[in-house]
Amino acid sequence: MSAITVRGVTLLPPCQVTAGQFRVIVPVMAGDLAPLPAARAGDLVELRLDALAPLEEETLSTILLKTRDQIGPGKPLLATIRTAREGGLAPLPAEQYAALCRAVCRTGAADLLDVELSAGEQTACALRDAAHAAGMAVVFSSHDFDKTPDAGAMTRRLCRMGELGADIAKLAVMPRTAADAAALLQATAGAAAAMPHTPLITMSMGPLGAVTRVCGAAFGSCAGFATAGVSSAPGQPDAAALRAALAALHQMNL
Repeated sequence: MSAITVRGVTLLPPCQVTAGQFRVIVPVMAGDLAPLPAARAGDLVELRLDALAPLEEETLSTILLKTRDQIGPGKPLLATIRTAREGGLAPLPAEQYAALCRAVCRTGAADLLDVELSAGEQTACALRDAAHAAGMAVVFSSHDFDKTPDAGAMTRRLCRMGELGADIAKLAVMPRTAADAAALLQATAGAAAAMPHTPLITMSMGPLGAVTRVCGAAFGSCAGFATAGVSSAPGQPDAAALRAALAALHQMNL
């Protein structure tokens, strides 16, 4: 894989990314689009469709098309259905999850699709193909809201996403100690060395993991999530604060 450019916004692989090129993704919960005007300040907007009630193909399609209209043609849109098994709001079996992801592809409104690796590798690869056929890039993702695996296990998980054809590999974990946050950065660096041409998005969540959201680019991560209202995961910083921190790091040539 290599750099992914969507609507003029480029997500760089580890061999190229720097703090000055780190992209800010602002999430919006689909049940409340009020933060959308502020979210447009992000480089990309993530629409969390698992917040919809009911989460059905018709409502999903309507909200995606409405969001695309509101953010305009120049802003990349990442569509995400975060299931309960990955810390989200939707208690979906794998079959229903896959069907809804395919419905996202059919709308043509989103530019990137988040695909949970926990749906199973066969399902994830089928969704990858459906998204690519629709002209969308694919983020394979994995989330652990309970713990931080050891660095080697996290590196292997990211590398497996690359082996399976992810355009972007994403990993988020929950730290219990400062060492856990350091392990996430170590894993990112390991994956960056093994897959220098596959863009990575990694983070350690919560207060202990806040530092990883700021300095991730130094270890190979190309983007991070920041809020313009309600956060979608523990520890997400304010978008303006994150940009200020990244600018300071860039000035230090990190």
